[in-house]
Amino acid sequence: MARSRVGNWTGEEPAAGNYQPAPYGGQNTYQPGPYPGAATDTRQAVAEPTVGLEPPRVAKNRADEWMEADFKFGGSRVKRKAVALILLGLPAAVPLFLMLPALITVNANTFSVSVDDTLGTGAEFCLFISLLVTPMTTLTGQHWFFGLRRWYGLMMACCAFGDAIGAAITDTFAGGVFGRLAGHTFTLVGFTMAMLLVPLFLTGNPWAQRKLGKYWRRLHRLIYVIWGLLAFHLMLLEGFGFESGSNGSGFAGDGDPIFHQRFYQYSACSLFLLVLRLPPVTKWITARQKEGRGWLVWLVIAPLFALFIFGMTFILNEEIFKGIDSFTEHPSSE
Repeated sequence: MARSRVGNWTGEEPAAGNYQPAPYGGQNTYQPGPYPGAATDTRQAVAEPTVGLEPPRVAKNRADEWMEADFKFGGSRVKRKAVALILLGLPAAVPLFLMLPALITVNANTFSVSVDDTLGTGAEFCLFISLLVTPMTTLTGQHWFFGLRRWYGLMMACCAFGDAIGAAITDTFAGGVFGRLAGHTFTLVGFTMAMLLVPLFLTGNPWAQRKLGKYWRRLHRLIYVIWGLLAFHLMLLEGFGFESGSNGSGFAGDGDPIFHQRFYQYSACSLFLLVLRLPPVTKWITARQKEGRGWLVWLVIAPLFALFIFGMTFILNEEIFKGIDSFTEHPSSE
């Protein structure tokens, strides 16, 4: 039977009784009949590639919508989100700023004494803030601050590179540049972390992600390797968390003799960041939020979050304490 092209765009034959031929010489008319369902396109939609530098596209909550709004500033329209991201991103540049006077005056003494403390601690701080973004997205359901993850990751790399370059030029270890960078186990681990950051730094942009496709996410999982190596680096640096003589940073100055140890600071911060990444935990959080019991989630995670804040307080304290000494070019050997 011939298929009529009139009416249904899929080419199916119209229902009986709806096609009414006109008298000879007239024009046939067609009235749509009672089809079982509306005509639909049966072609499968092609999935759009995800962008790893930004969160999945989900329904925005009220906070995201509020941040997307504009406000008038100096005769221009500025997004609230842009201002908030700039303000929240400023701390990432502080470690580099604190070393700027020593760089301008080429003060080798400041670099040799405190570059590892100022920039090394700054790199650790940026790493933890970068890793904090995903758990906070899970807990709050907000995505407007997701761009901080990339920014703090890039600044972590800059601090680590500065630390490595300063150590290679000014440290007093024997063996030349190689001996300064890899002559001891803890320096070798630190140098390995810096080298692993190179491909992440070079590909930390949307263009590189588009080019690498699915391999981009796999490559950037190296950040978890660096996270683990940092624990090993700090344990070797401070006698596996136990101070011996002048080993470590808890023997003088401003810190508590236990929690001023960098390995304990690292452990306090990492516990929260690790637990909030475990699939069973994220599933439990999502289920409770769907039930409208988000308060229960915050109640359960409050002790871990408090421990994170406690450890981060010591990290910031050391960064400020050593950083100001570096900025005034009177470095502390503590």
